[in-house]
Order: sequence, then structure tokens, then C-alpha cells
Amino acid sequence: VCVPDGVDDVLVRSRLLDKSNIDIAGGLGRLKGRIWRIGLMGSGSTQENVLLLINALHEAMAAQGYQCPKGFEAAEAVYDAHSAVTA
Repeated sequence: VCVPDGVDDVLVRSRLLDKSNIDIAGGLGRLKGRIWRIGLMGSGSTQENVLLLINALHEAMAAQGYQCPKGFEAAEAVYDAHSAVTA
């Protein structure tokens, strides 16, 4: 995930860990400070965990004054649409 311009990578990751107990990794090498590495795979990639992460990221970036659309509703709509198709 690309870190938006104007957002402090370390502050976001620290807030996620302190406030939500979510630990994501920063970029390495030339990508340091430019990306986040998020490990939501397998049994950890539940709808609840994905929505929790999206909401926590939104709040952490908003705390730095970064204004972005709230992705929680968009992600929830994707889950709802997928559930309707598979039901």
C-alpha cells in the first residue's frame, strides 16, 4: 500500500499499534517511508479484520490531517455485493 504524500509512515504505524493493536510493516530499502506492507492472508483475512484495518488506517491518517474518503463503507459494499452473489 502506498503511503500518501504528507502522511508520516512511522506515525501511522505507531498509532495503529498503540490504538488498535495492529502491526503493519514499513517499506524496505528504496521503498522505506513510501509503502506499508500489510499481511492479511489466510485465516487472518476475515471480513472483520479487513474492515478493522481499513477503519484504523483511515483514523490514523485523519489524525495527521490527511483527508481521504472513508474506505470502510466501500469495502463493506464489496463484501455485501459478494455475499449477494454467492448466496
